[in-house]
Amino acid sequence: MLSTILSLYLQSLLIAILVVVVLSLIWFVRRAARGLDTSLEARHQVLYDLLLINLLTIPIVSFGILGILLMMRV
Repeated sequence: MLSTILSLYLQSLLIAILVVVVLSLIWFVRRAARGLDTSLEARHQVLYDLLLINLLTIPIVSFGILGILLMMRV
C-alpha cells in the first residue's frame, strides 16, 4: 500500500513539474514578446520571482494531482 502511494506521489510530482514549468515558460515568453521589461535587471527580477513561484506551487499542485489520481484509481 505504501509503495503504491509513493508511486502515485512521484507520478503526480512529475506531472506537476511539467505543467507548472510549461505554464511558466508560456507566461515568460508572452511577457518578453510584449516588451514589458525594458532593462536586463527587470528581466532577471521577473525570472527570479517566477522560479520562486514555481518552487512554492509545485508541491501544492502535486498534492492536488495526487488526490485526482487516487480518486481515479479507486
